[in-house]
Amino acid sequence: MSTQTILISLCIVILVYIAIIITLSFTIGDMRNIFDQSLKLDSELYNRLSTGANYIYQTDTGKSMQTTLLNGQNFSQNEFLLMYDSTPYASKGHVAMTLPCNEDEPALPTFQVLAGRAPDLFPLPLGYIQNISSVPNMCVFHGQFGFGDPVSDLALRYVGEGNMTLNGPYSVIVSSLESYIPKQKSFEELQHAQMGTQ
Repeated sequence: MSTQTILISLCIVILVYIAIIITLSFTIGDMRNIFDQSLKLDSELYNRLSTGANYIYQTDTGKSMQTTLLNGQNFSQNEFLLMYDSTPYASKGHVAMTLPCNEDEPALPTFQVLAGRAPDLFPLPLGYIQNISSVPNMCVFHGQFGFGDPVSDLALRYVGEGNMTLNGPYSVIVSSLESYIPKQKSFEELQHAQMGTQ
């Protein structure tokens, strides 16, 4: 093999080595860029959520759980039971409950969970958990609250026909995952402040 052929072979090997190094540096640079962009997007999303119109992140009171046993409770149509009040904090969380089944449509509960800031309470969408329900005796429902407008109050309202007496191991569990102070004061806070000036 001539010296010229060896030199040409070495030049090709060096050029391939340089091409690999350049390609790797661009690939790693792009991966860092993608990672940096992802962090930036996460940060922007957090800032948007935490500085939204009705949200100031001032404190996190940690997770809390509250169970309300319903055995023996009597309800007339549209009567309600106040289950949760976190005023002046608004809360984000989850509610799960076991209730008597609606025999005609088990997935349609005979109770509503009302959520909001008193006196402005609205029905919370509830999901039916069929695989752990026992129709017709006990149906299980759940829902999320506080991931939109602020929620400080939860109530259970009977929307079935006639009267209802709960005889059985029925319950509602409210799990609060995070609490914060909304920018706008609630009606209750404004009322308390007004009573204090009289």
